[in-house]
Amino acid sequence: MPSNQAPVLALAPELTDEQVARFKSRLQEQALALSEQDGELRARLAAEESVTANTFVAGIEGAMAAEADDEVIALLHHEQTELAATRQALERIESGDYGFCTECGDPIGAARLEVLPQAHLCVGCQDMLEHRQGR
Repeated sequence: MPSNQAPVLALAPELTDEQVARFKSRLQEQALALSEQDGELRARLAAEESVTANTFVAGIEGAMAAEADDEVIALLHHEQTELAATRQALERIESGDYGFCTECGDPIGAARLEVLPQAHLCVGCQDMLEHRQGR
């Protein structure tokens, strides 16, 4: 293929070029927002760690500070997981694999991607995963 032509992406049967472009835009915006939230949470945790590490706090105040740290760490973990899923979806768009289940290869479906554009599993495979995990 000549280098001046864009690669031809294989689209899931239900997805149009316009839908994929819209999903890509949403995912890029989501990645930016998650990156910003990640930075804010890290700064908040660093500020709280320095206060907690340099101050002996006993009783309820100490327990509240530890609980606040745990909450920020949980939020940070969630943001990192979401950011990774978003970046992986963008990579699937670039590679032409977007809209196909990474487990079985079937189309994911436009309706599912409208709700969860970073989805990498079809509904059937997602159900099986959740069943195996005991959800």
